[in-house]
Amino acid sequence: MNIPAASDRIDTALFSLKRDIGETVFDEWAIVEKSENGWRLIEYSGHRKEEFLADFSNDLASLRDTLNPNNLNVGEFAFSHEGYGSGFDAHICAGNNLLVLFNNTQKSTGEITANPKWTSAQIHFSELLEAFISDPLE
Repeated sequence: MNIPAASDRIDTALFSLKRDIGETVFDEWAIVEKSENGWRLIEYSGHRKEEFLADFSNDLASLRDTLNPNNLNVGEFAFSHEGYGSGFDAHICAGNNLLVLFNNTQKSTGEITANPKWTSAQIHFSELLEAFISDPLE
């Protein structure tokens, strides 16, 4: 999968989540690449790109233990209940050394998943995982 196709898939999944839950689940996402030199932003969607870039290493803290792409297979994911504000809430391994980070800058993952509609709406996140498993990001 290329970047434009991945962006469309992500946006579609997030739109479907919002529609089914009745509120925004993630208001920003980013595709990032891990290399020997650190993290590199590939694609960003949200309302605070400058802040995202400036606070990136601090915002990784809530997911730091799960963010080593060398230890992840495509399709693996993690959620953090510690990410609040700009701290990242979730990630998906989308390709070799490529992750998609998700964040809700207004609510924590705990608050999002407390919505009774969350359980049935998770299918959209699962479908996004399956899309990356069948066609990893390159």
